Amino acid sequence: MELVVEVTSTVTIKPSSPTPHHLRHFRFSFLDRLAPPVYSPLVFFYQADKNNREITNNVEIASRLKRSLSEVLTSFYPLAGRNKDNCFIDCDDQGVSFVETTVDRPLSQVTENPVPAQLNKLLPFELDDPQELVLGIQFNSFECGGTAIGVCISHNIADAASVFTFVKRWAASTRGDGDLVRVEFASDTVFPPRNSSGFQTRSGITKENIVAKRFVFSASEIEAIRDKYTAYSTNQERPSRVEALSAFIWSCFVAATKAESASDDKLYSLLHAVNLRSRTEPPLPDYSFRNLF
Repeated sequence: MELVVEVTSTVTIKPSSPTPHHLRHFRFSFLDRLAPPVYSPLVFFYQADKNNREITNNVEIASRLKRSLSEVLTSFYPLAGRNKDNCFIDCDDQGVSFVETTVDRPLSQVTENPVPAQLNKLLPFELDDPQELVLGIQFNSFECGGTAIGVCISHNIADAASVFTFVKRWAASTRGDGDLVRVEFASDTVFPPRNSSGFQTRSGITKENIVAKRFVFSASEIEAIRDKYTAYSTNQERPSRVEALSAFIWSCFVAATKAESASDDKLYSLLHAVNLRSRTEPPLPDYSFRNLF
């Protein structure tokens, strides 16, 4: 059944305080330039809170989110700017897109059996069609009173850890917490810009013949897979959950494609993104904001 999402409002949220002139030019680092030109997406689902008397409806929730977003953008000032040719961000405080929608079904129908292509409707942007806008928010109201907040941040400025740093800070501001999550924009001198004209950042990005599937592993199943690969290890070292699941899924992929690839000279590769913050010397703080992977 097709998910129907109707846009009811689109506004631009600007920082509550202007960005100082000396911070207006936010230069991309070498790793920023190598990041794929896509938006990094997150969708957070919330059931209707019938016991919270402070918030009476989703209109009030959206209003709070807008106010706190305006406040937090003063610290995350590049997010309110505009991407200029994937080289730098003009931090001119033009603001971010905040979209409000209504969804034609209960929240449970979406979360109990999620369909990736349907979930994209809860996001403010097309993921592989980045614009000058760096950040977009979509506030979705379901007919049961539940909500979903879709967040899209340009991958040219933020990796996954950076996205979570922003979300944590925004959430803390919305709750009115005094102890806010810190943010530090790791200097582009750590990975200074270099000539990357020969590197095609859109390599591997396609809309053709894409199939998305969801696999759910219970804790006991993961432990059983870890035990299996521990037995294969020469030093009996137990693999991590990521290592064990990666090996398991990869072995299934190889087995499924072995027949068709037997006569072809193909090279398959498996890549893992690694957080560099704790691996630099000296280590960078966890709240360092950029592409550091």
